[in-house]
Amino acid sequence: MSSTESAYKIPEKMYRRFPEQSKQLLERIVQFIGPKTGEMIVDVGTGAGFLAFKLAEKVGESGKVIGLDISKSAIQRARRKVAAKKQPRVLEFRVGDVYSLPLENEFADVVCCKSLIASIDHRQEAVREMARVTKHGGRVIVAEPGEILGLPTRIRRAFYEAIQRRPLNEHSVKRLFQGARLSSIEIAMSEPPTVTNVSMFEWTTKNLFGECSLWKLVVKGGAQRNEVRLVHDKMVRQIKTVGLRFGTGAIFCKGTKS
Repeated sequence: MSSTESAYKIPEKMYRRFPEQSKQLLERIVQFIGPKTGEMIVDVGTGAGFLAFKLAEKVGESGKVIGLDISKSAIQRARRKVAAKKQPRVLEFRVGDVYSLPLENEFADVVCCKSLIASIDHRQEAVREMARVTKHGGRVIVAEPGEILGLPTRIRRAFYEAIQRRPLNEHSVKRLFQGARLSSIEIAMSEPPTVTNVSMFEWTTKNLFGECSLWKLVVKGGAQRNEVRLVHDKMVRQIKTVGLRFGTGAIFCKGTKS
């Protein structure tokens, strides 16, 4: 099985653009991974390397972090950052497909990804491939967006119909890890923030989801424009009064290769 860079076009923008501006989320992911000095870590779907650079700070000169991504342009950006920071011994970036990682069996102490599994179709195959390149006793770790909250059920369904992806939850992620024969599975969750600023809400709905706004995607998924307008106005009123928990929380899952 293989994938193409174009297949990631919408999900890459939708799931990566906003979270990588959040230092708090990035720090929590690193804390959950728990990188140790001297470890070999592979960051799958690394993008421009935001997570990989943080992990490199933790493994030290005796460790190594390899970032893999299907996007050649993303890897080129990451390599330029490595050259600027003068970290070539600790950090390496390669073009690589999550369904066929260019690494040997039992290669790394840790294989991780951020905002990747939710954006692909063949999720079980991807987690199994991550487990393949993990050493026995090593850790496979994912940090993924959960289901979008704050929308009425019909509007939420239309959103997922438009992006043609099933939302992840703690049960579906756990099944993926079990399907890859990982043990000692640990799951942690975080909720999206309560939005009290209308300007931030409007910015998020226009920019978080790539080239299309949230509302355009919902209409594409089958909702009526008038219905969408009413939902939008109702959400704005709630934000102005009591606030609204809106957005995607995060699902963190860790498993050990026995």
